Amino acid sequence: MRAGEPHAPAFPVAMTHPLHRSPLCHPEHLGTPIPDSLHAVSVCLPTWADVIGYEDKEPRVVDKMRTGYPRFFFHPLIHQVRTALEPKTGRDVLPFADQAAATKCAALTSGQAVQVDGLWAAYFPQKNLPVARAFWQHAGRIFSSRAAEDWLATRRLAAPDPALEQTLRDRLSSWSGAPATNISLHPSGMAAIFTAFEAVTARRPDRRTVMFGFPYTDTLKILSKFGHGVEFFPRGDAADLARLATLLEQEEIAGLFCEFPSNPLLRTPDLPALHELAARHGVPVTVDDTIGTFFNVDVLPHVDFVATSLTKAISGEGDVMAGALAVNPQGHFAKQLPGTSPGGIYARDLAVLEHNSRDFPERMKIANATALELTRFLQTHPAIEHVWYPGLDPSPIYEQLRKANGGYGAVLSFLPHHAGQNTPRIYERLQLSHGISLGTKYSLVCPYVQLAHYHELEWATQCGTDPHLLRVAVGTEAWDDLRERFATALP
Repeated sequence: MRAGEPHAPAFPVAMTHPLHRSPLCHPEHLGTPIPDSLHAVSVCLPTWADVIGYEDKEPRVVDKMRTGYPRFFFHPLIHQVRTALEPKTGRDVLPFADQAAATKCAALTSGQAVQVDGLWAAYFPQKNLPVARAFWQHAGRIFSSRAAEDWLATRRLAAPDPALEQTLRDRLSSWSGAPATNISLHPSGMAAIFTAFEAVTARRPDRRTVMFGFPYTDTLKILSKFGHGVEFFPRGDAADLARLATLLEQEEIAGLFCEFPSNPLLRTPDLPALHELAARHGVPVTVDDTIGTFFNVDVLPHVDFVATSLTKAISGEGDVMAGALAVNPQGHFAKQLPGTSPGGIYARDLAVLEHNSRDFPERMKIANATALELTRFLQTHPAIEHVWYPGLDPSPIYEQLRKANGGYGAVLSFLPHHAGQNTPRIYERLQLSHGISLGTKYSLVCPYVQLAHYHELEWATQCGTDPHLLRVAVGTEAWDDLRERFATALP
């Protein structure tokens, strides 16, 4: 641990936000967008019963949902676009910003891609809507709610803004260390991962991929649903690294995917060792650094692709979807850079993101410091069985890749004692906004495993992820305020 950085005597000054004093966490907030925006990417599920009801599609819950995470939940404006596209009886339709995404969706659903008034639509048999929804969710090539708003009003989409795209690429370059020319922009973080997946599988067609460590759910779904099979190493530890070495001796692999740190257990794989092992076998490595962030860690030298959800900490507001893919100039794809998704980031979303991202470094300093203090508080609290956070006994690998002024991130998970009984109570008592996402100026809490793996809880448990843990994404609240809220909520 570098002296004086995470333990700096002057605690960063908190940034204020309306959701600090008035979090959305009470029963009457069920279905309310977080934040209060037509284009919010999160939604309030205030009680444990609401979380279960959402997953079970109970009308009591679903009928009150004014919005949801845009890859999982069709925004009301998206529904209006689908209606306006007038599918014939027995047919359904999804809108896309680019021909490639519409064509892919159509191919998966026995449908047809058609251009209509400046957007692309995939028409398909109504019975194939679940397949289309899976592509929308996992591949992340979604149609923006701002694009839907514009198209409904004018039957036109805003023209791309190359100058603003360059501004954002330059900013991401200064934070990531990748040349601006090696950074492509995408409509979501999953779209960036999907682009890397398509690149590595095109390089080695018909070959399997590897997922190293327990990941965010949709990454594993991409590898398993759209590829030729995936070998999953759920622990991502030294034993799994040894098993991976044996696999690579026996089989040609298209690509290796991991997170740094992982979600939700915040584990840090030995990325340098992974990269060295993969490089010996010509296997490209893709890392999702969304939780680690460009501010805290430098993973680029040890990977071929860095995929980042700009929706999260880079934006900080929770009102825009976007992603980026950075390519290592010394890696396998240095001379064949995957381009920006044809749909890219919609122009109005890009303008919001550019504005939101200006104070990213200042926000991360605050969130890093507060998350570390909260982790220490929880670690010593008698009601808590376990806390997961990279700053607790930091691994040598994390310290090796941590930037000089970087910390350990804004995300932590914790498990109470007698969690089956206590987790729902703590969740409902905790006065923070109750919604899924992370990286926002306002803190968010969610029963992550219930929301991400509700229909595979036994499998998640077998992989070492407890269904009753709570994940906290720390915002920019004052530490004294946050500590009081947790002290009040814990038994």
